[in-house]
Amino acid sequence: MIMSDPVPASVADSPGLIITYDEAFQYVQDWLNSFMHGDLKPWVETQQLNYSMVINLRNGRIPRPMPRLIRKIMADLGFDLQAKRVKQNDRFVAEFLLTDAQQIKIFRAQRPA
Repeated sequence: MIMSDPVPASVADSPGLIITYDEAFQYVQDWLNSFMHGDLKPWVETQQLNYSMVINLRNGRIPRPMPRLIRKIMADLGFDLQAKRVKQNDRFVAEFLLTDAQQIKIFRAQRPA
C-alpha cells in the first residue's frame, strides 16, 4: 500500500503534528454526517469520489481502514496531510502528519471536547 512521500525528519519527530487514523476518521465521519439530506451526493460527485464508499465511511461500515480516502476528504477540507504506516503491537496502522502547525491548531479547535 502506497501511503505518501517520505516524511521529513523534522516533521516526523514532532509528535504534536500527528493525527491518528481514528481521529481523522472520526473528524471526517462527523463532517459527512453534517450534510442535510440530499446534499452529500452532489458534493461527492463534485469531488469525484465513489458515493458508496463515502456513504459506508459516513455510516462506519467500511471493511478495512481507508487512509487514502480519509486523506482525500481531509485535503478537500483544507488539511494537508501526509499519511504514514506505523507498526503497533505486531500490526501496521495508519497515522497522519499535518505539515503546518497552524493546521493542527485549527483541527484541534474544530474537534468537539
